[in-house]
Amino acid sequence: MIISRAPLRISLGGGGTDLPFYANKFGGSLITASINRHIYIMMGPRKVERNIKLNYSQTEVVDNVDDIKHPLIREAMKLTGVTNGVEIHSMSDLTAGSGLGSSSAFLVALLNALHYYKGETVSRYKLAEDASDITMGTLKEPIGKQDQYASAFGNLVHLKIAPNGKVTVTPINITHENIRILEKNLMMFYTGYTRSASDVLGDQKKRSEDKATEEDMYKYYHEIKKIGEQSKKCLEKGNLTRFGEWMNIHWELKKNLSNKMSNTKIDEWYKLAMDNGALGGKIIGAGGGGFLLFYVDKNHDKIQTLMENEGLVYTPFKFDFEGARIIYNE
Repeated sequence: MIISRAPLRISLGGGGTDLPFYANKFGGSLITASINRHIYIMMGPRKVERNIKLNYSQTEVVDNVDDIKHPLIREAMKLTGVTNGVEIHSMSDLTAGSGLGSSSAFLVALLNALHYYKGETVSRYKLAEDASDITMGTLKEPIGKQDQYASAFGNLVHLKIAPNGKVTVTPINITHENIRILEKNLMMFYTGYTRSASDVLGDQKKRSEDKATEEDMYKYYHEIKKIGEQSKKCLEKGNLTRFGEWMNIHWELKKNLSNKMSNTKIDEWYKLAMDNGALGGKIIGAGGGGFLLFYVDKNHDKIQTLMENEGLVYTPFKFDFEGARIIYNE
């Protein structure tokens, strides 16, 4: 039995500039952080049967890898050459479709488990690139590389994506004390809404390909990239108050990218937090639902109570510094 895990992530600035329609022309730059909420993959051999059994939100038992309905599992098994005689189960600390990069964490953890099953140890870079190739290349999902790299590497990192697709991963130079402050002041709440990131990102991609909106979209992303770079400087200089303020500027700008980014209820919750001491915030991920993240340097208990009275679920976290790893093998 092999147990593999990979962390979920939150975007801290510049998110979206990794999307190919922007990064392939101008290059992407963003800061992202992995958190101690994980996707787990458990796998082992089928002792008697030579078929494939899968347990995720559904159960599949198939004879051939090409018959697998789950696209990520099917393509990961084909890429690694593990094609029969295995049983694979998945578990998650948090619900899918919540904006925390769960699909990419699932795929990174799965690829790591499959390689380990074959007796192979691969680099974090290969895990991230193979996951990117499957999602962006084979499956043509309208996503970028942030989630795959965040899950594979862990830590608080700056990702720089060159127009040719090469990714440079650099840890954020932040003190231990400021990490503790961030963990306290970043308050995350589950909205109860789940959605497909592909729907929101697909809408952004469509707008970027429309000549009437193309230049406006690029203009917004140019600004988002600058905000991400300013946010990185704030973290490294210890100016966390200004970091929180940049979150608000980022969110107000990001809402222009798609009418699916927010909705009336999210806007109401956001205003309630801002009116009661939050410095900034955002919907994590593509938008439209999932988790609301706020930077709060005072009135923590008050904002938690206000959000919970609105039906949101407070979800505290700490950062993950390990990335993808095998946690059990017997």
